[in-house]
Amino acid sequence: MLLASLSAAQKAGIAGMGAAFIVFALVSSFVVPRYRPNFPGKRVWPYVGLVVCFFAAMMAVIVFVGREKSEARAEGTTSTSTAPPPPPAQAGNPAAGKAVFRAQPCGSCHTFTPAGPTAKGTIGPDLDHLAADAQAANRGSLVQYTTESIVNPDAYVVPKFGAGVMPKNFGQTLSKKQLADLVAFLTKSS
Repeated sequence: MLLASLSAAQKAGIAGMGAAFIVFALVSSFVVPRYRPNFPGKRVWPYVGLVVCFFAAMMAVIVFVGREKSEARAEGTTSTSTAPPPPPAQAGNPAAGKAVFRAQPCGSCHTFTPAGPTAKGTIGPDLDHLAADAQAANRGSLVQYTTESIVNPDAYVVPKFGAGVMPKNFGQTLSKKQLADLVAFLTKSS
């Protein structure tokens, strides 16, 4: 599963270093002793040093090439998560957003008082606390956080709630206007 998540360049880097390590091991185990039976002989410490260098290089490749993109970007920053998306290009209409909220299954998973009495779900975070959750997440403005939570819900998951529960296709099923309206409704009402 981990191997499947690596990019082609990461796989090539790890495979290249692994191949070099294997070739070195085979040559020093089979080829060189055939022509120099006393190998490494009195030069054991330089040989051990070379072996340690190959081992350190292999570990460095695993650590630095195999790390995830979000970890690579996080170096030098205070946040360990990916950058939030920019806010929607157009300003939304909160009244139209309320209709979008009600037309989607949002209220079955989330509590949100402005949406009415049917929005009393407990599977997902309580949207009455959306502004506080956005501040705790530190993923940009309230609009950015809300947009990201709809189109990429597993990018940040509110503590005490599980990843993979919210559908990931709202970015495709909602039009840009519907998304902007929904975000406007959620953020103006919070």
